[in-house]
Amino acid sequence: MMLPNLAPARNRRGAALPVALMGLVAVSLLVTAALFTSSTEFAISAAHRTGATSLFDADAALEQYVADRLGAGLGMAPTAAGGVQGPGGAAYTVQVDRMSDSTDRSGDPMTRTEIFSLLVQPANGRGRGVGAFIAAKRSVKPLRTNINSGATSGGAINISGSSVISNGSDQSNYCGAADNEADFAVQVTSDACADGTASCIDAGEKNLDGAKGVTGFTKAQLAERLLGPGVTLRSLAENAGIKFGAMWDSANYSHNTRANSSSSTPRKYNWGCPLTLGVACPSTAAADLHTVVAIDASGLLDRTVVINGDYGQGIIIILNGNLRIQGNFVFKGILLVEGDMDIKGGSGGEDAKIEGSVVAFGANSAVADNVSGNATIRYNTCGIKDAEKAMNDAALNNAPQARSGGTFSWYELIR
Repeated sequence: MMLPNLAPARNRRGAALPVALMGLVAVSLLVTAALFTSSTEFAISAAHRTGATSLFDADAALEQYVADRLGAGLGMAPTAAGGVQGPGGAAYTVQVDRMSDSTDRSGDPMTRTEIFSLLVQPANGRGRGVGAFIAAKRSVKPLRTNINSGATSGGAINISGSSVISNGSDQSNYCGAADNEADFAVQVTSDACADGTASCIDAGEKNLDGAKGVTGFTKAQLAERLLGPGVTLRSLAENAGIKFGAMWDSANYSHNTRANSSSSTPRKYNWGCPLTLGVACPSTAAADLHTVVAIDASGLLDRTVVINGDYGQGIIIILNGNLRIQGNFVFKGILLVEGDMDIKGGSGGEDAKIEGSVVAFGANSAVADNVSGNATIRYNTCGIKDAEKAMNDAALNNAPQARSGGTFSWYELIR
């Protein structure tokens, strides 16, 4: 068999050039891809670095805001328009909301713990924002009075007319108190009467519902024994939500304005409404309101606070002067008078009625206290407890906040 003639191989000279060019193109593509990848990774790395810096700057701004508020004693409070300067002088907006608020009144000290959420973002809108939570805690020693009579005086006391001071044996125990009755209707300090007895309590048989007695301490010790070690009328007054007088650069109390919960009554004369004493309250809020009122009597005529009506509940503290009640004033709680008291019942409608206790310290005075007319002062455990709660709540509200641990549940804001 004969094989066909095969064509001679073509001349392969010059093939190396296109092969080299193809290789060069391939290498160029690889280099270009490597450069592109490198530049992309660099851009990603730069963006990550910038983002991380922005994130940590925002976190630093958040911590700065917390330090500024709590460190300066300003406290944390809800706001939608807070601001702070972050690292490098950058401005940040801050939004704060209160998430929870719990109070423990059973301990000593009492505590109030508030949890706030914070959102911090760059004011110019560029960069990252963060959020976190912070717990702020207040603590204060509770007021737990040692009052054991309807009325207590640092000096002599006269009870006359149809007036009655009671040890609370007939009181309404609406709070379920275990100890519902005081040991005495009225007490004076051990140095009030010259003979050290209760002889300077001048009262008829019908004027007292309960015994009269003498404390085991002097007038100078009265505040400490009744209010607690280190507690003074001034320290209590500083926590008052309503203050009158020059001591607090406030307007003087006016006896021409009657205290009540009417919508037309100025806020400073709205002292709550004692519904449990039979007063017709305009609202549930008025019946729930228990106030702490402090009055500096130094700028008043005869340094005397004159109350003509109508009603209130909580604690009234009178500094640098005396108290005179003349008219149908109804009050549930504690009256603390640095000077002397003169309580007279009115005529018609509600007689002057105080449910809780009255303490007249008789500071710098040798004048006898007076309860006359048809006034009634009745020891009331529940009224005293409500008054103590009002004072303790006021003290907690005024106590400075402190951080309770660091920020927690930190998160980044996604926009």
